[in-house]
Amino acid sequence: MFLNKLSKTVFSAALLSAGLMSSSSALAGNVNVGGVVWDPADMFDFTSNSQLIEDLLDPGTDGVFGTADDVVSSLNGFGKVTGINNTFESTFCPSGCELTFEFGGYEVSSVIAGVSDTRIGFTGGWINFYVDSGTAYNANSKASATDGGAPWLSLAAHEIYSATHSQMTSLNATLSSFGAGVDAGVGAGLLDVVGGAAMGNFDTNTRTDGADWVFSSSFQPIGNTTPDGFELFGTADFRGDSIPEPSSLALLGLGMLGLGFGARRKLK
Repeated sequence: MFLNKLSKTVFSAALLSAGLMSSSSALAGNVNVGGVVWDPADMFDFTSNSQLIEDLLDPGTDGVFGTADDVVSSLNGFGKVTGINNTFESTFCPSGCELTFEFGGYEVSSVIAGVSDTRIGFTGGWINFYVDSGTAYNANSKASATDGGAPWLSLAAHEIYSATHSQMTSLNATLSSFGAGVDAGVGAGLLDVVGGAAMGNFDTNTRTDGADWVFSSSFQPIGNTTPDGFELFGTADFRGDSIPEPSSLALLGLGMLGLGFGARRKLK
């Protein structure tokens, strides 16, 4: 009799557990933070593509940073996310919003000129993402990327030792052409989540060296200067692991707790 009851309890527990897991999976499917929707269970988790506009690094007439009046040794710019998890804006922003971003504070700390390329190491840096449901993004206006109110997500650059530059860097770039208005190349770096409405969904420490996000970018000259004074355009890809909504995890925990009590009562 006892074994029969135990078998029924175990079988019922298995069914209930499967039901709870299925229910939790459905609840934890799409996460919606400020109108931005994605699925943490997706094979991409959170992988985004974007277009960007950024400033030209100007080393001065003698090729040395800090020796000319118009020197720009700090990388900054803005952009708009065009895709999340291989979906377009109409899917990840179904309410008609836009996910834009601004970045800055990446200071040139090391320049290594090679035969066919120039490698630049940066320290510091930050990126803020915004959800905007009003003004349409305009690549000619940085304000159109930053008028979404409080940041949706704030990230600070994560510095890690670079063997190439023999120092800690937050961003490493390799330029196929550099100086005289022809900057073109690629870059990559790490980011730590530090604030914003979506902070609880991305503060995971699961990327390289305990960072939260990794990003890469490519850039080249626009051929002109925007009204805001930016000279480069390109793309940026951001990747991070996300956490399902806390409410879904809490429901699963409560369900499992109830299952435990039910099993104990049946065994008595």
